[in-house]
Amino acid sequence: MINQLQQKYQLSILFLLGIVAVVGVFPFVCIRFYEGNNLAAFIDMMLVIGIVSLVGYASYSKKIRSVSIVIALFINGGAITIIVANGIHSFLWVYPVLASTFIFIKPFEAFCLNILSSMSLIFFSDVFSTISLDSYLVTTTMLSMSLFVSARHSEKQFCLLETLNSVDTLTGAFNRRAMNFDLESALSFSNRNGAKQLLVMLDLDYFKKVNDKYGHAVGDQVLKEFVSIVQSNIRKSDRLYRFGGEEFVLLIPELNNNQDIFINNLREAIKAQLKTPDGKEITVSFGAAFWVPNTTEDTWLQRADEALYQAKSNGRNCVVFNNE
Repeated sequence: MINQLQQKYQLSILFLLGIVAVVGVFPFVCIRFYEGNNLAAFIDMMLVIGIVSLVGYASYSKKIRSVSIVIALFINGGAITIIVANGIHSFLWVYPVLASTFIFIKPFEAFCLNILSSMSLIFFSDVFSTISLDSYLVTTTMLSMSLFVSARHSEKQFCLLETLNSVDTLTGAFNRRAMNFDLESALSFSNRNGAKQLLVMLDLDYFKKVNDKYGHAVGDQVLKEFVSIVQSNIRKSDRLYRFGGEEFVLLIPELNNNQDIFINNLREAIKAQLKTPDGKEITVSFGAAFWVPNTTEDTWLQRADEALYQAKSNGRNCVVFNNE
């Protein structure tokens, strides 16, 4: 979920860049053609066409990260080229370009690229016969350092906000908002590729008795330990969500022929490790539903819930698969 939200945010930034390229740079194409500076006009035109093309490709391919890196390299290379070709008249473009680099790539990457671009100008441009080299080095360094600190802070804030929006604060499992987002993506993937995926509903057996006998503080600790046990026994690609109360949902992509063994091993691990304060085992019932064509989010959850109900009817502490 977090990666997809970051991609949507990054894509909106790329669209904004496309607009800025057309509105901000294109007038200089006309001005430089009018002044007879055809080389500078051509370079500016290539920058506009290149940026717009890359933004369009990012929108089509959804390869936001890769395209953002290419754009960062492209605009830095373009700025150096236009400054070398047009001299002092284009020098001030270096500052907005250095600043925009932090928008497209990670802070440390942007900082390194800014240093490389700044040094390249010193070696390839003759503007420092007019402009103070010392002032240039100080201002570009201060700009890059300030933007690095700001970008790192924004990155941390974004991650914190996403965590608050997608993770259950009590247990550390993902919440229902994240589940809905991931189920939509999983269904879309399976509908396109026919990929086998499994949705499992888990319910702690007789959990109300735990709360009644030991108190809600103990019940909360049991839920935390349950999530810890599950997460230590599943793959990184599997996703555990808190559905509500003592009910959880497990999304398992990329199935193989051993999914029944995998689920039963998970059930046994929970039974062996999850205990009440006086050492009594706490078991879990599982209801599992495979993805089938024409599955929707609601029908998938319903089929898993029906399997869970059957598992409880069968005496709990068991797994029931819904293959329909």
